[in-house]
Amino acid sequence: MPAPSGRDASAAEDDLWSGVAMRLLFCSGAVLLLAACGTSHRSRSGDPFAYDASVPLAARSSGIYASSPKADVRTISYRGIGTTRVPAFLVVPRSPGKHPAVLFLHGSGGSRMDLLAAAAKLALRGAVTMTISEPNDAETYRPLVVDARRALDLLAARADVDPRRIGVVGFSLGAQTAAVLAGDDPRPKAVGIIAGRGTTVAVYWIRRTHAHLFFQAGTADDHVPHDQLLALMWAAPDHPRIQWYGGVGHVVSAQITADQLGWQARELGLG
Repeated sequence: MPAPSGRDASAAEDDLWSGVAMRLLFCSGAVLLLAACGTSHRSRSGDPFAYDASVPLAARSSGIYASSPKADVRTISYRGIGTTRVPAFLVVPRSPGKHPAVLFLHGSGGSRMDLLAAAAKLALRGAVTMTISEPNDAETYRPLVVDARRALDLLAARADVDPRRIGVVGFSLGAQTAAVLAGDDPRPKAVGIIAGRGTTVAVYWIRRTHAHLFFQAGTADDHVPHDQLLALMWAAPDHPRIQWYGGVGHVVSAQITADQLGWQARELGLG
């Protein structure tokens, strides 16, 4: 969606929001190979979320979902755990050079659409971002975490990504997955946890993280009990940042989004 000459930055952002919200641009052209194989990253011995990183990611694009003068939203998929393919959106800034990258993880029952607007906003600030559809029928954390780690493989392998500046943002079940990822995978530098439940697994793994953490939660969350929100926060090492939002329920509000994206930008060197 090329913009007419002379349009300002806010108009460029409107172009992208319209494309995302209204699903204006679809492209059904030939499938393009984005990445041939996994990275050289290997899991630690005894890791319950171990996977064979040499198995090809076989990432494919089915075209441009939305576009603006500053960034493109691409519809992609890649090989996740086993033989499953993971649907995803990849939002790529048009600016040259290496960028930080941030993976967004939705909540239970959600999809790659849920956090796409937030991912697009961060891409306009200069990060390569990605949202994925996690399995909603998963009975354990393993498929959730492995699919997320494979997404990190894809991001870290890109020529326009600085693998030293990787972030993760998760909401609800995605926040619990992000907590496990933070302790299991050494690559994320900044991990945002929104309305995360302090399950035994999430608590165990977040205690092992070296990432910088930002917890966000609403005081009126009617889905995750208050003591469960606190359990995950209290398990985190090194005095993480914690922000409560008065009267907010189990949602990703506009203020939560703005605060999280601002924090990710600062942590990953976007200014």
